[in-house]
Amino acid sequence: MKRSLSSRLAALYTLLLGITVFLVIVASSIALIYELNRFSRDIIIAKHDEARYLVGQYRLQGVSLSKAAPDIARELSGIGLQVTVFDTKGKYLGGDRSLRAPLLSRIVQGRVELEPPLGSSRTGALGPFPAPVPTGRRIATARTTEFFGPLPGRSEGRFLVAVDSGFVEFMPSAWIVFANLGPYWLIIVSIGVVAILLSWFIGRVFSRHALAPLTEVTGSLQALALGDYTQRRFVTAGGDEIAQLTEAYNDAAASVATAMDERKNTEGRMRQFVADAGHELRTPLTVIAGYIDVLRRGAIEEPKVAKQILGTMALEKEHMRGLIDRLMRLARMDAEAPIQPMPIAVQEFLRDQCEAARRLDDQRHIDYSVEGVKEIFADRAELGEAFWNILENALKYAPGAPIHLRAVTEGDEVVLTVNDQGPGMTEAERLHAFERFYRGDARGEMPGTGLGLAIAKRAVDRAGGTIRIDSAPGHGTTVTIRLPQVFPKPDMVQER
Repeated sequence: MKRSLSSRLAALYTLLLGITVFLVIVASSIALIYELNRFSRDIIIAKHDEARYLVGQYRLQGVSLSKAAPDIARELSGIGLQVTVFDTKGKYLGGDRSLRAPLLSRIVQGRVELEPPLGSSRTGALGPFPAPVPTGRRIATARTTEFFGPLPGRSEGRFLVAVDSGFVEFMPSAWIVFANLGPYWLIIVSIGVVAILLSWFIGRVFSRHALAPLTEVTGSLQALALGDYTQRRFVTAGGDEIAQLTEAYNDAAASVATAMDERKNTEGRMRQFVADAGHELRTPLTVIAGYIDVLRRGAIEEPKVAKQILGTMALEKEHMRGLIDRLMRLARMDAEAPIQPMPIAVQEFLRDQCEAARRLDDQRHIDYSVEGVKEIFADRAELGEAFWNILENALKYAPGAPIHLRAVTEGDEVVLTVNDQGPGMTEAERLHAFERFYRGDARGEMPGTGLGLAIAKRAVDRAGGTIRIDSAPGHGTTVTIRLPQVFPKPDMVQER
């Protein structure tokens, strides 16, 4: 069974806290054990004087050490402290029978002797003490000396003090450590358990809150995978990794939404393009097919009629070929064919356009002017196609009217204009002029395909520029193209 990321994070927080609590308990327990050992040593050292005092009191009362030994051991014993009383020969008199330090046997055998306590003579109130040992023997002072000796199965400190007519041995029990650490462990473990449980629940809450953007992004990605391309934006405070992830998702979702919108628009344009192209191609084909049928019925036998029919068929054929050529250009531009930008001398470019227009209408006044610009950087073929389509429209729809071409710089842009003083356009015609196959309502029998301005707009868009028409009935028409002096990057062109 897979656990959620929030559960795993909460478990990790809890584990880290548990390890921390465990380390704190271990470290504090070691410190407490060390302090308890020091405390036990201080207690035993204090018990030395108490042992001598009790033995002296019983002696004054006329009670021997052998008879007073059980009571002395009982009075000196305490929590975690074991006491045993021996006579001068090492014989057990009272207390814990399991205690017998190896040092006691060595003292009894005379290999180690104890000095009398401070303030006592060799035959003082506590009784006679053995004579000083020869030089080189170890002297163990009852007042302060601690003796440690291993016993089978354990290694614990042994403390031995000489009293009148015998010895008293003390041993701290390990139970004193547990007796003192037990309440501490109970408290600290209880606090640790409560802290761990709280960290689990709090960790779940915080991890769920922190991972909420991930959950939302996951849901949006699943919806995206199912075909829901609705753009959703998430706002996350801070600059952490989750905020960066949501920002990356926002950018990706925006790109996908834009791409899908563009795809829908492209598909719509393609359907419209296919429908319009089919309609426009059907007309000349229908005319040609009709004339072929007339010729088959006998018109070919009449030279005058046949010549007229063949002339009309030739015109329709040229119209159809021009339409197909322009459709191919549009298809190539829509397919995002690579652009081949190059420097174009503006004055030479406008002069060539004027000369080409004058060859079609040598009676027309056509001029050009260039101000402040020497060259532009663009695809020469596409820009020439766009500009010629605009100029051809002016020749076609403004008969006899002067045409002025102009190139100027405005800021970091080059502005190219084609102005004619013809009849102008209505507002409806101006708004739809760049639509494919749109030819207006008052074009009559004027030949054309309705693709010239559409091709011009697409070419200018691919060059990273803009195009607009200013016109009104009776006031002529001005087409303005604005191009950047530096050719933009391909991704900037596509954004337009």
